[in-house]
Amino acid sequence: MDIYCGQCGEPWENDTLHEVSGLDYIQAAAAFKLRGCAALMEPPRPYCKASPVVSSDELAGIVAAMELSDYPDEWDYDLAREIFA
Repeated sequence: MDIYCGQCGEPWENDTLHEVSGLDYIQAAAAFKLRGCAALMEPPRPYCKASPVVSSDELAGIVAAMELSDYPDEWDYDLAREIFA
């Protein structure tokens, strides 16, 4: 399952959250929600600086999906895309 950066829209494999140094899965998910891709980089960066690869409406949907739950496997991007389409 992919998760998407709320700042640039890049997809990441959900399992990547298990591999973030010094953080457990839920802490890594929270960091990803807050800082986007930057939280998954090695070394971690303060925030994602990448240019968006999706529309602003899709980014809004990605962020909305993340707000629904602290658990990435509950982030319903399809529902969020319907809202912002």
